[in-house]
Amino acid sequence: MKNEIKPAFVPSKRKYLFFGDQKGMKRLTPIIKKVMKENISFEVVFLGEKEETDISLWLQNQKMGTFLYIAIEWCNLEEFKHLVVESGFSEEEAQFIGNGVRMIDVFCYKCHQKTKIDIGKLGRLPTTCSHCHLKLSVSDHYSPLQGSYLGYATLETGSDGR
Repeated sequence: MKNEIKPAFVPSKRKYLFFGDQKGMKRLTPIIKKVMKENISFEVVFLGEKEETDISLWLQNQKMGTFLYIAIEWCNLEEFKHLVVESGFSEEEAQFIGNGVRMIDVFCYKCHQKTKIDIGKLGRLPTTCSHCHLKLSVSDHYSPLQGSYLGYATLETGSDGR
């Protein structure tokens, strides 16, 4: 299962901001070239060039009509989503593009703990809760309250069919 979101150009914006790591910038290159060709205002920031406080200040100083592209590893994407929203952007004013291995949290209904799993392995085998060791079937239901997908007991049959 590939969970890559392809960046899409969003037209008619006043300015474009591109933020990413090395892999992310490669994925954003076609859009950056389009913006350059159309002579639209833009800025590019590579992950690691600015401290988090600088990024927050940089985002807060942007004007209305600015559109943001963030292309970084999945493990850092959620943190940056919060930073973007705290800086005054809505989720409609940004595209979040993850790369690398995407881990998700699965909430165990029995022990109420979370287990991280690779989303690429979702559905292939039952997941085992890392806390109570119960075999879980992962639901496609995401719980915002728990910040995770819900895991339910797997009904396994033995070799005799029971």
